[in-house]
Amino acid sequence: QCNVPLPNTRFVAVAAGDRHSLGLKADGSLVAWGYNGESQCNVPSPNTGFVAVAGRWHSLGLKADGSIVAWGYNSYGQCNIPSPNTDFVAVAAGGEHSLGLKRDGSIVAWGANYYGQGIVPLPNTGFVAVAGGNTPSLGLKADRSLVAWGYNGNGECNVPSPNTGFVAVAAG
Repeated sequence: QCNVPLPNTRFVAVAAGDRHSLGLKADGSLVAWGYNGESQCNVPSPNTGFVAVAGRWHSLGLKADGSIVAWGYNSYGQCNIPSPNTDFVAVAAGGEHSLGLKRDGSIVAWGANYYGQGIVPLPNTGFVAVAGGNTPSLGLKADRSLVAWGYNGNGECNVPSPNTGFVAVAAG
């Protein structure tokens, strides 16, 4: 997962999966490398038109037309994008769940839900970014606050006070 394939040029975004890596090229194609036991490195054809990428034990690619392509480990349906597969502006891959941010500011979650990581808290509006951890999920709101849900056994969902002024979100 650390041996970037040649030519190592023209990357515009990267994502780290669990034992595999993904790179988005300037031409809209994806490159994937590393562990491929669940076919998470086998980018489906046509490998064109991608604008964002995410990975965990599976891989997600967001297309310029607002649709999501998913491949790899799918035991919990994390690669089965719900209909309608349109109007997405961002994607995030959790351990066994996936998240998509819609143009209208809502989040769609699918796949594993055994800790509630697939149930977006209400109101499901006003989101501008999304992140998926192994079992929690996080969303950044337009008012620069964070919302976290899912597994909270180690305080992953306890956003520190004051919950203001955030500009980005990521999950481990």
